[in-house]
Formats: sequence, C-alpha cells, structure tokens
Amino acid sequence: MAEYLSPGVYIEEIDAGPRPIAGVSTSTAGMAGVTVRGPYTGKPKLVTNFLEFQNTFGGFLPEPDALVRDTWANDPREGGRWWLFPLAVKGFFDNGGQRLYVKRVASRQATPASEVMGHGLVSPVAGDAAKGATRLELGHLIGFSGVGQQIQIFRGDDQQVIHTAGVAAYDATAHRVELDAALTAEVRTGRGDYVQVGERSAEETLEFTAVSPGSWGGGVQVRIQPMASAALPVLPDPQEGGLFVTRLTADATADSEMVEVAAVAGLDPDDLPGDLWVQIGSGRFKVQAGQPADGKVALTLPSGTAHEAWRNGLVVRRVRRGNTSAGPTLRIGGASRLYEGAVVQLDDGTALTIRSVRSIAADVVTLDANVPGTLFETDRLHLVEAQVDARFTEPSGTVVTETHRNLRLTGEAPANLVTTLADRSRLVRATALAALSTDPAKFPVPAVGSWLTLADGDDAYGSLSVADFVGEDGGSGKRTGIAALEDIDEVAVCAVPGMWSGTVESALVTHCELLRDRFAILDPQDGLDIEGVQAFREPFDTKYAALYHPWLVARDPSTGRDVELPPSGHMAGIYARVDVERGVHKAPANAVIRGIRLTDGIAQDITKRHQDLLNPKGINALRFFPGMGHRVWGARTLSSDSSWKYVNVRRLFLYLEESIDEGTQWVVFEPNDEALWALVRQTVTNFLTTVWRSGALAGTTPEEAFFVACDRTTMTEDDLANGRLICAIGVAPVFPAEFVIFRIQQKTRETQLA
Repeated sequence: MAEYLSPGVYIEEIDAGPRPIAGVSTSTAGMAGVTVRGPYTGKPKLVTNFLEFQNTFGGFLPEPDALVRDTWANDPREGGRWWLFPLAVKGFFDNGGQRLYVKRVASRQATPASEVMGHGLVSPVAGDAAKGATRLELGHLIGFSGVGQQIQIFRGDDQQVIHTAGVAAYDATAHRVELDAALTAEVRTGRGDYVQVGERSAEETLEFTAVSPGSWGGGVQVRIQPMASAALPVLPDPQEGGLFVTRLTADATADSEMVEVAAVAGLDPDDLPGDLWVQIGSGRFKVQAGQPADGKVALTLPSGTAHEAWRNGLVVRRVRRGNTSAGPTLRIGGASRLYEGAVVQLDDGTALTIRSVRSIAADVVTLDANVPGTLFETDRLHLVEAQVDARFTEPSGTVVTETHRNLRLTGEAPANLVTTLADRSRLVRATALAALSTDPAKFPVPAVGSWLTLADGDDAYGSLSVADFVGEDGGSGKRTGIAALEDIDEVAVCAVPGMWSGTVESALVTHCELLRDRFAILDPQDGLDIEGVQAFREPFDTKYAALYHPWLVARDPSTGRDVELPPSGHMAGIYARVDVERGVHKAPANAVIRGIRLTDGIAQDITKRHQDLLNPKGINALRFFPGMGHRVWGARTLSSDSSWKYVNVRRLFLYLEESIDEGTQWVVFEPNDEALWALVRQTVTNFLTTVWRSGALAGTTPEEAFFVACDRTTMTEDDLANGRLICAIGVAPVFPAEFVIFRIQQKTRETQLA
C-alpha cells in the first residue's frame, strides 16, 4: 500500500484488468537422429531451413556398410533405417515446416578427429611471385629478425624447398621482404606455399580436436600463426622538446650534404639537441642545425648520407625520439591495450625485435630487456597474439571457413586461445599439452606444411544402439537422444524418423506423456503388409501419438536414386503447414504430401478396402488419388479412448493447456480472493473467445463453445487454506468430418405431390 507522508503529487500505476493470453506455437518440431556432424552435447539446435541444417549438421548420410545396414534394417523389433534422417528433415521443410530443433544422435564409442602440433615459425605466402623475382609478400613478419636473416621457401603441395635466400630489406607494415637472391622457381599462394624460419620441433604444444565425433573431422584443417593485433604509437621522450614543421627553400641534389629550410617556431639550434632527427620525403635523417640567417636555417647531413633528389617546398618535419638513453622503458600510446606478459615486436628499420611486457604504469611500459636501438614517434609497437584459421571441406567440395583473431596463448582471460575456440568455433577445439611459449619463433605449427589436417575420427556406427536414441537425462543442457528434447519447451511435435524400434518409440511416447505439451509421430517398419502394420500397432495405446503407413518414395539427391523414406518427417511438416494455414484445430489430413515422386510416391498402394481395416485401429493411411495426388487420408491417434481418437482434438487441447499455463503464470502468489478469481475468469474467457472465433470450437455462441468457472463453487475452504486456486474450464472441440454421408433416394415429382 502506498504511503502518503508529506504533501505533494503522487503518480500511481494501476492494473488495467485481465492480462491477455498469447497462444503458443504448435508448429515447432523436435527430432533426434544421426547426422554427418554437428553438436552432440548441449541442447538441441534450431534450424529454420534445410540449408541451415546442412551447414550445421552436414548433408545426406551414405548407407552404412552391409553388416551394419542389415543388422538394423532386418530387425523387426529394435531396428530402423537411421541413415535416412537427413532425408526426413528435408521432407519436413518440403512440406511446410519452418522451425525444427535437431538433437544429434551418435554412438558412445564415436571419437572425434584430432592431431597434435609441434612448434616453429612459418609465414604463408600472400602473393604470387614469378621465377627471378626478388620481392615476396607474406602473411606476416612476426618473429622475423630483419635484414640478413636466412629463410626457406616451401611448396605447399609436396612440402619441397623451392628457394633459400637472405632478407636484404623488409617492410613490416606491408608484410614484404626483399631477397638477396632471385627466386629459382615461381611461388604461388593458391598452392599453399610458405616461408619457414629456422627449424621445426616435434615437441607437442597444442592438440586440435574436431568439435564433435565422427569421421567428418578428417576434412578439417587448422592453421595457427602469430599476428599483430594492435599497432601502438611510440610517444616522444619528454626531454625531446617541441615539434616543428618547415619546408625546403631550394632544390637539393642527391649528393647534397646540406639543405636550407625556412625558419619556423621551434627550429632554434640553441633549444634543440645536437642529434636532431628530421623526416624529409620518405627518409629519416640525423642532422645538425645552423643558426638562422635571412629567415633560413641550414641543416647539415652526415658525410656520405645517401638520399634522393629533393625539390624546393618539400615538407621537412622533426621526428622526436622515444628513447634518449638505453633502458627497458618506452612511453606508448594506448598502453592500456597491453597486459603483463604480452609479447610485442619492435622495428627500428633494419631489425625486428621481440620483447615481452613486464609492467604498465599509465603510458609507461617496461619491457623484459632494453629497447634495441633508437625508436621514434613515427614507429609502432606491435602487440603479438595468435590467429587461428580453420576450414572444413564438405564432400560436395564446398569449403566452410572460420577465422579467430587476437587470441592469447597464455593466461585465463576470455581471449585465451583455448577458451575462445571452445566458445566460438563450430569446427575445432584446442587443448594445451604443455606451457605454450609466447615466443613467435616457437609458435605451434604442424610437423609439415602450414595447415594441420585432423585424422582418426570414427563414427562407430557398428556400436550404435537404441540406447543412444533414447538418451540419458543428465540435467538441462546435458541430456542426450530423445531426452534432450525436454530442454526445448517450444517443441509441439516430435519424431525419431526411420526408427521403428519398440524401445525408441516407447521412449518417445513416454516423453510426450510426461511433458503433456507435445505430440509424437511414429514410423512403422518399412515393407509391412496390412497384417504386419496392424500387428505393429497393437502394443500402443496413447492419445499422444499417431502412426502413418506406408513409407514414401523420394529421390536421394546425394546418390540420384529413389529411396523409401519414413513418413514421420514429411508428416511433421504437414502438421506445421496445416497449423499455419488453418490452425491446430484443423485435422492434418486430406493434405497433399510434397517432396516425393509424382508417380509411385507411396511405397505401397493402399485401397479403400485396406483402409477399412486400418482406420478403425488408428492407423492413418497415406494414399494416392487420381487427379488429387498423394494425400494424407487419416487423422486418428493411437488411443482406445474415443474422446481422444482424433489428432486435431488432442493437439487442440495441448495448445489450450499450454497457452493457458504460460499465460497465467502471473497469478501465482497473488492474493487468492474474489478479485483474483474474476481476473482469471476474464483472462481465460477472452482467450477462449478468440479461439472460438477462429473456428476451433463448436457452437454458434461463446456460451455453447466453452465455459469458465472460478469461484466458491470450484474451491472449498480446504483448497483456499492450502493455497489452491481452481479454475474449471470446459470446451467443445470441432471434430473432423471423417465420414461424409449423402443419403439419396429415388423420388419423383408426382410422388412428392401425393
């Protein structure tokens, strides 16, 4: 209750009345099945089209070897054709399905592909170079030492040495080196050619493993290389003084040792150090400044200094030093980007040097050793971290790639290489086998080449069992098989396409009966005759499942051959299509089956006489009608209770129950009195009125279609004392016109008049 303790204006928010109930989705499906690849642990993954399914879980599965195939396909009790699962998923989307949660099933004996890296330093060739060329473009120059360093160039296809040369010059920014000996053979980036510095070591550093088990991981390749993740400016030493910018006042030839520049503020020899550095054109030179005269200052270069010819008016600017004496400290702009232990590379123009950061205080960075040479404010300190590239080649030839940059090799930060791959990569995981060196010369590299190819992944189809499909309940996010579908509350229809195992289908039915918010679609064994499918149906009595017969025939795009497919995937898509187009109250029957052969799209021809036997037992027939195509010709559940014999009636009540459940959570812990009861009645009545107007309930008025009671007649004093609010709801569902009967008799006009 609001308190009014002092004079003033008070603004209060009041409840506007009953809260609306939003109808839940009924077209979201969940399936468990064997896939080529994809996440095996964690919650089921949502896919919204077949391309997304292929990107996440791979394409179509080949038939397993004859022994495995026959073991499963010939078992009438615990068998199945699980390798048809991707085709069933395609059938789901072909028939109008829009949202599907997929849980991958894999053998407990399945193992992921993996491989171990040694260490060394390689850099991929980033640009083609012809025979006789002396310039080479590389992926990076991290870890290189500079001029005079010897490097080896390897072919990427056969790992043979193409050329050995020394570095005559380099440009660290452009990742380019000039060789002291011309190439003796062409270099090609498309072939995977690379440069190696020094020798490799077989000492194990990192193990890369495919993200999920299976032989698919043999198509995964990984590359790790150092990268400059930040280029931070060197700040001038405070003792260097101010900056000046001037221009040449006369032309200067290439052999000139003295140039004249305009006198400007800050260009006073008395206030400048003796070793003054300036930038003229593209070069940096140490000069001596003379006294100003006639508005000009003479700058004298050391004897023998080589430079290009300069024209009058060329800009001349002072370049201040970052370190004026030997020591391990530098002032760095953006030093907060660094961290203790970070590896950095310094470049003084002729040599590249690696150092590590010991401490950071504001913009003062202390390194583990003295700064080599003299650095200037135009120089950059490069933060060295790792880049991991992974690629996977699909059987179709499509290549999936991913790149992860700015990774730390050590430390517990979120940017750690191992942690980042675990969180972001859809292809690989990494495990450090030893303390990783941050020295770029000891970066993890494969035994040969620059790419590591994973190997020895095993699908272990021979050890796949029905227990793998049933799954285990390890808690949220740790469930497997059918049990994992419990993690997704949105699932309204579920199936395990291709599996007729009694254990699996019983687990699926039990799953639906326990959660009471979803409906199962079961598959019979393929090839059953009318007597066989009736015998198959006998063990089931549930209002939470339906059975469809026979199997369907469609083209397998991966082989170009026709195959028989379980109907559950296509039927789940039809459920979703009818729900979206008409509503959950419409029976998913008399609907065209898409994604199958136009002729002979149903494995067995079901006639009316056959269906006379099947329909009373709750077996829904899939039939072909000339001029109408292939259609679903049945809408019954597997229940012996006549109240729940129709699929649409059962699913309508699931929809109503789940919608009311989710839409009235606000009622919990409210004061249990007449005011609350009135709100609940109005809330539910408003929702059911909307449902009635959609045609889902029978009756010409809302009063005929439903009733809602929540008052003293539905609750006793004992209920109130025990915190129970009881709302009684009755609805009149619309039953399908399963038997359309026209009664015709012969009657003439004269007979009518008589």
